[in-house]
Amino acid sequence: MSVADWKEKLKELKRRMRSGATGVHEHARPAAAPAKPVVPRTQIRDLCVGLDFGTSATKAVVRLLPAGPAYAVPLGEETVTPETYLGRTRLWIGADGSLSLNPDGDGRWAEALKVRLMDEPWQKQNIAISGLQIEARAVDLAAAYLALTLRRIFDWCRSKVLPDLGDVAIRWSFNLGIPVRDWDAQTIKSAFLTAARAGWHLAREKERVDLRCAAAVVDRASGDSFTPRDINRESLEVVPEVAAGVACYARSPRRRAGPHLFVDIGATTLDASMFLLVEDEGDLEYVFLSAEIDSALGALRLHGHRAKELERLALVRVPPSDPLAPVPQTARGCLPSEQQLLRIDAEFAERCVLRLGSVVYHAKKKSPHDLSVRDDGPSEPISVLISGGGASLELYREVIRKAEQNARPGGRQGLRIRPFRNVPIPEPPDLRPTGLPAELWRRLAIAYGLSYRKDDIGKFVPESAVPDMPLAKPREDVGAKYVSKDQV
Repeated sequence: MSVADWKEKLKELKRRMRSGATGVHEHARPAAAPAKPVVPRTQIRDLCVGLDFGTSATKAVVRLLPAGPAYAVPLGEETVTPETYLGRTRLWIGADGSLSLNPDGDGRWAEALKVRLMDEPWQKQNIAISGLQIEARAVDLAAAYLALTLRRIFDWCRSKVLPDLGDVAIRWSFNLGIPVRDWDAQTIKSAFLTAARAGWHLAREKERVDLRCAAAVVDRASGDSFTPRDINRESLEVVPEVAAGVACYARSPRRRAGPHLFVDIGATTLDASMFLLVEDEGDLEYVFLSAEIDSALGALRLHGHRAKELERLALVRVPPSDPLAPVPQTARGCLPSEQQLLRIDAEFAERCVLRLGSVVYHAKKKSPHDLSVRDDGPSEPISVLISGGGASLELYREVIRKAEQNARPGGRQGLRIRPFRNVPIPEPPDLRPTGLPAELWRRLAIAYGLSYRKDDIGKFVPESAVPDMPLAKPREDVGAKYVSKDQV
């Protein structure tokens, strides 16, 4: 083959290669490497756990940040009832120191976990189980309870929320509610924050939760350098329950700047506070004026008071120690008179009225201009927001009305407070499931508010940062001295 022929054949081969006809049989081509599956780029999604650590029941809402939706997490019974979303605030302590949310072997229930955390967080308490004396601090028990509850929340999220998010990495945040009264008390606030940090850390660990490990993690979490597992230190906060409870109202068109009275009626506690809602360039600010919480005035305490008084009056009516006293024909004959029955509720209600009156009095000392009636025209009312499971009981609504009567011009407190106006907390459209009964929504309102980022809830000014103002001398109420012709 001449050089010219060789060059011509080479040109022909190049032309055929460009056209795809190389003369090479298809089966002789090397097998193409299998295409690698396209792996979607992992995104980061933010989930916030809002936990309302109640005295009798705990509620949880998990929010997909920033725009929602928010999911009410079932912590109670598996059947779909209002109790589905209420987890009992109690902890099972085994004789071996093991801890659980359900009875497990030989042991006993530890209750009043939140009340103990508020009163004596670092005090060791003796717990007798089957002849054994077990010592535990309230902050240890609270941390363990939060850990076990958080594990239940994580399990629920894995099965109900995360599958819909796809291939994402979760960035968690966690807000734990704290009563306003204790948010301003550094010792108790520190105990709540320590319990939250330790509880989160224990929840993300795989080990069994017992008294020994709970106490050890609490000791570590009380230090300034402790960082809980799988969460940024700054993303775990304690938040005033009042601000969280009115978050839905404060973000709605119904909100009004100015003075507010918030009353949360739980099973064992009556939590009342007054604050000023301030709007500053679109940001919300809660200026707390006064707050009190009484663990003897909740709805369950009312029921206990009634039962105790009914028993006492029945025994007074028919003394069992008197063998000559006639025994009533039926149990109805043991019942007190109608007047005595009314007095039972009236005695309990008066204690509640005094508690609310104390809150209003101390708030007036902080901000008399915002709370007092105006002399130069009509006064904007004080907005009253009611929350909690006991809010449906008429007795507590009557308590608020009487507290207003005592504080308004001519009332027995002489405070000349503005009139009250009840404002419902609107149910949010982004809460799942939708269409919850109104009574259940009132119990979930605080957990719902806690599911927002702390900065989105607002800024908090503690009561201690608001100085008292000297009260002006009470004006003489001429109308109270007026004598009509019918009184002559």
